[in-house]
Amino acid sequence: MKTVQEKSFSANSFPIVGHRNMWECLDFPGNRGLKRKTSSEAIIFFVTEGCISLSINDLGNHIIHRQEMFLIPDNCSYAIKVSKPANLISCSFGVETLLSEQKMIDELIPLYNDDRSDLVKLPINNVINDCLFLLKQCMRDGLTSHYFFDLKKRELFLLLFTYYTKKDLARFLCNILSENVQFRGFVMDNFLNARNIQELADMANYSTSGFIKKFQRNFKESPYKWIQRQKAKLILSEINEDAKSLQEIASEYKFSSYQHFANFCKIHFGSPPTGLINKYKSMDSK
Repeated sequence: MKTVQEKSFSANSFPIVGHRNMWECLDFPGNRGLKRKTSSEAIIFFVTEGCISLSINDLGNHIIHRQEMFLIPDNCSYAIKVSKPANLISCSFGVETLLSEQKMIDELIPLYNDDRSDLVKLPINNVINDCLFLLKQCMRDGLTSHYFFDLKKRELFLLLFTYYTKKDLARFLCNILSENVQFRGFVMDNFLNARNIQELADMANYSTSGFIKKFQRNFKESPYKWIQRQKAKLILSEINEDAKSLQEIASEYKFSSYQHFANFCKIHFGSPPTGLINKYKSMDSK
């Protein structure tokens, strides 16, 4: 069986359609596989056609059937193999998406079980299936709107929390659900309000060193790198939506000057803000 590494994906391997690492539609021909590593984001996979064999961190050999979904936690390696044609849709998400349903998360925490030895699969119900069908069609039609795909991600979690029981969701999310979710929620709610790491630590009632240690345990990277990356994602979304002027965005994200904002964009996106606007306008006109 041929295994395709992530870095070697091409039109000569098998079709992958997606949107900026948020959603992907993967069509596997028979006798194929892939190996990947998750980043700081977890991934939910939906097997819409066929059957796959899955291992996580080189452990286990789980069989996932058609119309089943499963979750790969952040910072994990995983391998998928198929013997017959299969189709998967994946959704990558960070803690900010999970915390958008904070009230429901708070209700799941008492049901949380720290036994993470087994992969939890859930059936794809009719409502989720309809959501995925539209999403797949839009991806294959070449839709590129970041706003649309972000809305679909948030819609997915709303549907999960509406149509599945708390017990099933607690099991399904057990590998990313823990008592530290409140700490992660605090960070998500406040990281843009603090001028620096020390101020954020003070807001959380931690010493700076204690905050950094707890942060690295929860987010798997330093506070500075994580905050810069989150700001970059939010700013990119703001620019793409084109609802605010560049000066308004620079002011909202507390840049000391527009030039500082422009330099931030050059570092993180390889282009100044005006270049990004022109890029999105060009994409939308196609």
